[in-house]
Order: sequence, then structure tokens, then C-alpha cells
Amino acid sequence: MISGRHLLNLSFVVLCPLFGVPLQAQIPPALQPEHVAPPKDAGYLMPDGSIRIVGLDDMEGIVTGLNALYAKTHPGTRFTYVKGNSLAAIYSLVFDATALAPAAIVYPSNLTYTDIVHGAPLSVRVAHGSLNPAAKVSGLAIIVNKSNPIGRLTMAQVGSIFTQSARARVLTHWSQLSEGMQAEREIHPIGLPWTDHYPSEDLTFGEYFFFSKLNGAPPVRNYTFVKRYDDVVSAVSTDPNAIGVTALNRVTDAVKVVPISDGDLRPPMTGTVAEISSGKYPLDRDLYFYVRVVSGKPLDPFVAEYLRIMLSPKGQEIIRDEAHGYIPLNPLEATEELANLQ
Repeated sequence: MISGRHLLNLSFVVLCPLFGVPLQAQIPPALQPEHVAPPKDAGYLMPDGSIRIVGLDDMEGIVTGLNALYAKTHPGTRFTYVKGNSLAAIYSLVFDATALAPAAIVYPSNLTYTDIVHGAPLSVRVAHGSLNPAAKVSGLAIIVNKSNPIGRLTMAQVGSIFTQSARARVLTHWSQLSEGMQAEREIHPIGLPWTDHYPSEDLTFGEYFFFSKLNGAPPVRNYTFVKRYDDVVSAVSTDPNAIGVTALNRVTDAVKVVPISDGDLRPPMTGTVAEISSGKYPLDRDLYFYVRVVSGKPLDPFVAEYLRIMLSPKGQEIIRDEAHGYIPLNPLEATEELANLQ
């Protein structure tokens, strides 16, 4: 339940842009620390009294900074961070072996979690993907050969190029997209595997691109998959008929990024920092903290306090300054996530 005070604050934030209230007024207020302790029987408590967090290795810097901020405002709190991948974080959450699960993809249909915990985890956005080549989580880009004259695509057209949908027309030749291109030029789509049954550098690619963004439709028959995003860029750079989907932070000058939009009336975007920060880039990817929620029980008070600090301006500053370059949530996004904790 959201209290009347929180509802009033949320309404104010939502209405601010409509009445020209300065952006600073939309930022979630600094939160006064609440002195809470983890439940004594919490499975994530280590024998030495520290709080264990199992998460994605690429989020270690973010979590370390947030841990330090939490310990500063809650003296005596100690943490142990165990690095792994997103799946390790989620499965640790299943068995209450981690306080939070820092990860890079939503797993709404994780049957193991549902069967054991009898409910879905709460997902709280932490940040947007990075444009830093060193980061593991980045938004996606649609790329073509530099000789290709295509000027923009909608997400519906992207779906018709990459997937064999029963309800949508499949786009197989470039002449279907541009009158200036020869009819015999067949489209050659390429990307990472659409399922994690095949090895690749990003096992969450298929879950995100084909299932979350393209409605779970299987790829077209001539879809070529490779193991690395750099391989996608290399293949597209040498094939005039290719179109690829790769990570934004792996794009080079050897290829052309195609502006994409959510519809004909939406502005096309290429995934700049400003577009990602706005929350409107169609192929943005996010970082999450997943929280163990047990049916009929309130949210762990320690976890709720940690998340409130993470979503505060100081918490988002830590994310902004972390070396991997992950992009903080904008003020409205942070406020929306805070509302989910009430």
C-alpha cells in the first residue's frame, strides 16, 4: 500500500513536467537512514556477521560503492560480495543465500524460483546499460553496411526482418524497405544465438532481443548467429546486404547504425547517452536488483532500506561515477522504482 504522503509526492513528481517545474524538483529527496537490521534467521547472513550479496561480476564496482554508502549511514554494517553471472545471482536468491541479486536481465518465467518461493521476485532497476566498451551490459544497435542507404527502421520492421512471425509479413529483400535498392538484394540478418542453448559471450541476448523485444518469435531461416558482438560488426562491415544486431558499446566506424523508433510517429534514435537517459531508446538494456519476495510476508526491512539508498541521489551518483560507465536512472525512473517499494 502507498501511503497518502507517498501518493502525494508521487503525484507531484509525475505532474512536474506538465507545469514546467524545474527538473531538480523532480529528483527523489534525500532519505533519512532508518536503523534496521536483517532478520536473525536470514540465509544471507555470513558466519562472520557480514551480509552476503551474490551478483553479476560487472556490477561489483556499483555494489561496492553502494555498500560503502550504506555502511557510512549505518555504522557497523559489513558486506561480502560474491561475483558470478546473472543466473548465479537469481539462483542464490531462490535459496535466500543473497540479500539482493544484482543481475542484467528479467527472468519472469523462472520456474525453479516460482516453484520454491511460490511467487515472482521483485525487480528494481538500478541503471541503464553502458556505452563503455569495457562494460558487459549495453543497449543494442541495429547496424548495416556503410554502403546501405537505409535511413531508419521501426521496431515492427526490425521484427519483420529478424523473426518468422505468424502474424507479420517477413521482410526478405532490401527493396521492400527502400525504393532505391535493387529487388534481388536479399537481406542477410546476423546476431548472437537466439537461445542460450548455444554458446556466446552474452547468454541473455536471446531472452532480451527475441523474447522481450520481438514477442518471442523465432528467427527467420537465414538468420546467421555468431558467438561475439565483434563478429557481428565484422560480418556486416564486409557484406553489403547484411543487417546485424550488436551491442551499442561494440559499434565501430566500419558500420552504419540505423536509427530506430517504436513507431512511425516516434523520433528515430541511435542510442546516445541523452536518448538512453530519457528512458525512450527502444533497445536500451538495464541493470537490476532482484529481491526475494515471499507470499504473505512484508519486504525484508534491510533490503528495502538498501534499495531506498540506492535510488537516492547519492546512490545514483555512485552509479554515475563507477568505472564501467553505467548510466543512472533519470529522476522520474528513480521515483517510479521507489514507489514499488511502498
